[in-house]
Amino acid sequence: MPIIIYAILEASPANESISHIIQTLSVKSGIQFELLTTNELIAIVSTKTGETSAICQEEVLRYAAIIDAIAKQYSILPMRYGSVAASHADVKALLEKNSDSFIKVLKKVQNKEEYSLRLLFSHQHQVDHLNDEDIAPTQSLPEILQGDTENKKYLLNKYRKHILEENRAKYIEHIQSMLVRDLQKITELVEFNKKITHAFIVDAVLLIDRSAKSELLAFVAHLQSIYPEHNVILTGPWAPYNFAQIKLE
Repeated sequence: MPIIIYAILEASPANESISHIIQTLSVKSGIQFELLTTNELIAIVSTKTGETSAICQEEVLRYAAIIDAIAKQYSILPMRYGSVAASHADVKALLEKNSDSFIKVLKKVQNKEEYSLRLLFSHQHQVDHLNDEDIAPTQSLPEILQGDTENKKYLLNKYRKHILEENRAKYIEHIQSMLVRDLQKITELVEFNKKITHAFIVDAVLLIDRSAKSELLAFVAHLQSIYPEHNVILTGPWAPYNFAQIKLE
């Protein structure tokens, strides 16, 4: 039967208690977990049975909750939902073939947690921003845009939208550069999502030492105080999904 892979961690003295935690998790979840080990790594797995339900939101959330419970106590490389091998032997082969890559990432995420930090334009700020009539006063307009014909009005409207977008981009760039500067006092592991919607100013994930949580919370509180017109959202801690990307062999 197929083997579901939940997480990978180092076979180190610090992780010797994992078998006890897995037994407790098996009782709570009703899933029989196993540990497959090599000289350097441990994989937390279970056997996929015929009674396993079809993929649904509840099943995905259940999987995520299992990984979250493990990540709260151990530094792990979390596997995405649907990570399945054909057999126990295939799991061990996966660990052995990718051992160096797995260990490198595990060292990177050791004693660290992932957070999501988002800064969004509030609805009212968006409305005020888009209704700014002083963006392009008549006296500063290029001569080609001056006039009151329908064509001039159309071009003027396009020009104003262009200026608004340009100002918006500069505003976002300013906040992001400030954010990076201040976050680097906490961690250098920050990644920005470049494909974001019009409402976002910042959509970032960061990996911090567990001991730096209070510093992060203080920074977010400061961010809320200097940008009360925006929505600041911090979520986490999460298992380090975004910082555990590996190209498997």
